[in-house]
Amino acid sequence: MSRRNTIYALKRQHGRPATYCRVVDKSQDLETGVETITTEITKIRKVIFLPTNVTRKSLIKTNFFFDPDKREVLIDRKDVDFEIKDGDYIIYSNSRYNIIEVNDYELGEGYLLIVQSDGRARWLLVEDSLTLTQADS
Repeated sequence: MSRRNTIYALKRQHGRPATYCRVVDKSQDLETGVETITTEITKIRKVIFLPTNVTRKSLIKTNFFFDPDKREVLIDRKDVDFEIKDGDYIIYSNSRYNIIEVNDYELGEGYLLIVQSDGRARWLLVEDSLTLTQADS
């Protein structure tokens, strides 16, 4: 199976919509200490959050500790027209995942990301409107 076919098959089997949030600017008010973060939001039709058992198997083979808050994510380069960087984040399945590592997948065909759930922020759909809430865990 070719690299393109592999990505295509993974997108069909595991691909789900997600929102990519790119941090464009950070500034801080010197008097109040309040930090203002400007983000640019992009919808991605099919982001592949690799199943946890696939991630767990690959980590066990390399003798790494498995952290259930960390996930591997594959994004096809054809689906984005910008460079993905660590420090940005993804909203997926009502949770925020911070990008902590960005790697190339198969000779530049895609991005293989390591993301970590912050465990606090939740996006809830309330009466057909998107509302940000803070949930203590």
